[in-house]
Amino acid sequence: MGNYNKTQYEYMLEQNKNHMNEIALSFGDRKITYEELHDKIDKYSRLLYKRGVREGDRIGFSSYNTPEGVYLLYALLNLGAIDIGFNPLEQNKSSKLNTKADLENTRPKMVITVDRNFSNFKNWEKALDFSTILFSPLESVPDTPETRKLKTGYKLQQLFAGNFKLSGKCNLSSLLKEDYSDVNYPKGRYIKDTVGDIIFTGGSTGTHKGVDLAQDSFNAVVEGMNSIFPAKPGMIHLGNIPFCSMAYGRSILHFSLCNNMEYALTLKAMPSDFYPELVRTHANAAVGGPVHWVTLIEEKNGIYVPSDQVKPGTLTELHYATSGGEAKKAATVDAINAALEQGGSDAKIGDGLGSTETAASIMINNGRIHHKNTVGTPISTVNVKLIKPSDPKAKASEIPKEEVKKGEAGELIVTGDTVMLGYHGNQEETERVLYYDENGKRCIRMGDVLKQDEYDEYEYVGRIKRNFVSGCDNIYSELLEETLMTIPEIKEVVVTPISDSMVQFVPRYHIYLAHEDIDINDLEKKIEAVVLSKHNINWLPGSIVYYYKPLQRMSNSKINVGYYKDIDAKDLEDGKIDISKAKELRLKAI
Repeated sequence: MGNYNKTQYEYMLEQNKNHMNEIALSFGDRKITYEELHDKIDKYSRLLYKRGVREGDRIGFSSYNTPEGVYLLYALLNLGAIDIGFNPLEQNKSSKLNTKADLENTRPKMVITVDRNFSNFKNWEKALDFSTILFSPLESVPDTPETRKLKTGYKLQQLFAGNFKLSGKCNLSSLLKEDYSDVNYPKGRYIKDTVGDIIFTGGSTGTHKGVDLAQDSFNAVVEGMNSIFPAKPGMIHLGNIPFCSMAYGRSILHFSLCNNMEYALTLKAMPSDFYPELVRTHANAAVGGPVHWVTLIEEKNGIYVPSDQVKPGTLTELHYATSGGEAKKAATVDAINAALEQGGSDAKIGDGLGSTETAASIMINNGRIHHKNTVGTPISTVNVKLIKPSDPKAKASEIPKEEVKKGEAGELIVTGDTVMLGYHGNQEETERVLYYDENGKRCIRMGDVLKQDEYDEYEYVGRIKRNFVSGCDNIYSELLEETLMTIPEIKEVVVTPISDSMVQFVPRYHIYLAHEDIDINDLEKKIEAVVLSKHNINWLPGSIVYYYKPLQRMSNSKINVGYYKDIDAKDLEDGKIDISKAKELRLKAI
């Protein structure tokens, strides 16, 4: 490794030059070497240059985890274009509105999209003046009698849905048939603090914002991750997290390819596919959200145990297992580790903390060298500090920067080349989180509250945006959720604040029950006992809503807190919430 102040493609090529015979990508039974990977990127660069892509052009990109997606992404970066990642997994009214707003905000010159997602773009193509290239996610699936039937069915499905264009100039499969050997193109130049990617984040609020990341941000993440993960050429990393629109997935793709690993692409990214894909790909390393890792376990008699589906000897090649995206249920950690052991893996489930605003990883617990239930230590290319929490709506440059003592909870500040340049076209939101320190270093207030333990590792406490005052206490929703999740009858929970003029807020618990036969009276006595054993009366609920189905989640697999806040607002309007008893408790405490 070494100097990462380069374009992403230059940086990757530098790392790969002595490993061209190694396997870079696998897709089903197909194996693609690094030499073939770079040949394809060169061909796609020529194709896109001939189609008018130039340095600095903003190009929308929407792809599944396929070889064509990798070729197209790095071809754009090779040309010095700005990649704008659009989520390929959503086709509904809400996603169409988000896509329209994001298109209006970023104004791409061209959109390159998997055909299945064309419906999100086609109504705006003329109005917003961009051209389109479509491609099938099945381009690299080999032709066999079975796959021909699959491809035909998929093509008919897209024809009926209107996800096609007749012009060959708009279809990748037709464009690839042309000869580009005489096309010469200038490689994109590295210019410090120049935008290389725009990736959208809904964060914990669900509000869409485009994050401007510098050309070398993901390079810096790779360098930093290497300080925690001992990656080696030839290792296999499961490629299940979407790399097109998620910084988390993108960082793992770039990390794998820059370390000469085999990135095992899969179209099967659902939690139910996770274990079978680990087995099929012989993965040595894998990342996923808690929703992925809990598929390795099940609940029996109120406790979590390894799932019977995890067969002995099936995971012997898995050495690194990392969870991210949201906090794991503490009660599941030992069971997940037991399931890994049952499958023959020597991995211990790790965790991490990151954000789109920092090109993914900030700190990582790799499961082998860190303690359980921490998010580990910062990657080597960032500096962090914890300050006394401030008003999240205040400008970052104006908040006090007083650091907390070790062991105290504080708001996370991150400095380094991974930190975003800003929110695209949104100066107000940018100034709320971004500032420059006395040395001119770009810093970001993350809105996360952590504390540093005796081992210099970090424990996650919660989000400032989800922090609220109840009576005379600061309530950290995630911390309260973690407490509640120790109760076996509770499968999932999200805590929301109910506003009150005298005690400010009262918690409302939205609980997904483990099964329908639970005695609610007994459960509520247990909830009170568990909450009071770790907190005080201000953390007790003013209202509880019970659900018999999983809680609503966003496309990034996080629980959609905003959805439940909307339910609260409607219930308040309809007079369905009575917090009078909870309010009396808080006023007595005051």
